[in-house]
Amino acid sequence: MSAFDIKKEYLHAGMIDWLTLRLDLSHLPEPIARKLQAANSKIFKVNAVTGDIDWETYAWESVKSDTHQICFRVGGGLQIQGSPARLGLPNNAFGSLDIQYCATKMIDFAKLHFDLESLPPLKLWTCSRIDVTRNYLMQSGSEAKQALAYLKQAPEGRQKHSFESQGLYIGKGSSLHKGKIYLKGQDAKRCKKSGRAEYTEDQIKKSERLLRAEYTLNRHILNRFKKSGILWHQLNPQILLEMHENYFKEYFSVIEVTDMGDILEKLLKTAPTEGRAKSAYDCYVRIRMIGYEQAKESYSKTCWYRHLSFLKNAGLTRSDLQAINVIPLRKRSIEVSYPVRYWDDISAA
Repeated sequence: MSAFDIKKEYLHAGMIDWLTLRLDLSHLPEPIARKLQAANSKIFKVNAVTGDIDWETYAWESVKSDTHQICFRVGGGLQIQGSPARLGLPNNAFGSLDIQYCATKMIDFAKLHFDLESLPPLKLWTCSRIDVTRNYLMQSGSEAKQALAYLKQAPEGRQKHSFESQGLYIGKGSSLHKGKIYLKGQDAKRCKKSGRAEYTEDQIKKSERLLRAEYTLNRHILNRFKKSGILWHQLNPQILLEMHENYFKEYFSVIEVTDMGDILEKLLKTAPTEGRAKSAYDCYVRIRMIGYEQAKESYSKTCWYRHLSFLKNAGLTRSDLQAINVIPLRKRSIEVSYPVRYWDDISAA
């Protein structure tokens, strides 16, 4: 495997938590391609009536790396998928945001597994999925749970929500992009119990304070980058972090105050007229009293979206437009203050 670089693993407050890579076998000498295909198992579907084989496909093979796994499949191409952090680290709580470093680790692991001297450079590989993850530090485990419970109430935007036991899923099943927010503490305990990762007791305790946000770039959005002249392995940390921030900014509000008087004051400054400011404020009050969806029924489509645009210009996001009995998720009020790079960034609670 390539040289492990601990500085690259912890350089940024964010990480690449998944890569799905593929190399067309036409880029390999025929003897090497045949060797790879011969090393991979197949799955067959046999017709129960005729006994004929309806179809066959190459199976994913899960290969352990320390306590973790990277998966391979060989068909028309060599496919590799998994978390780059699983190579060289005891768990994937933190890791590198350098996509070339991460991909090279996985490809070098494939070379070791298949006993190959070399594989083609990154420019000949394609990528259909990249997960960019950040861990946000909360003041306590209970505050992290409170934040996730609040997000359950967030109104849907362009992508649908599903709130499951493991967290909030946004745009699940999308071939463009999707997101997930969950409690890292629960995930760490499950992985340790199942033997899929190694955590110290101190790390388990610290992980309970982390609210983890995963942003997935799927094949269609990666194709858009390619058409604009940016290949997947040219996506630097700055681009990836910006995409992550833009995707989740509607969920992590940066508004600093909670009293309604201040919101009215902001509306008076940003709305074109005093009347429109007060109408938007009345809409905000209605949302706080009866909830987003019920308040929406009280307005025509034109009025509703006009009020929302004024509220957005005043600094409110989708996360702020909730019934009054829900505690808002705000960076100042419950201190979703900053993403952390590694365990030492988390002080004792």
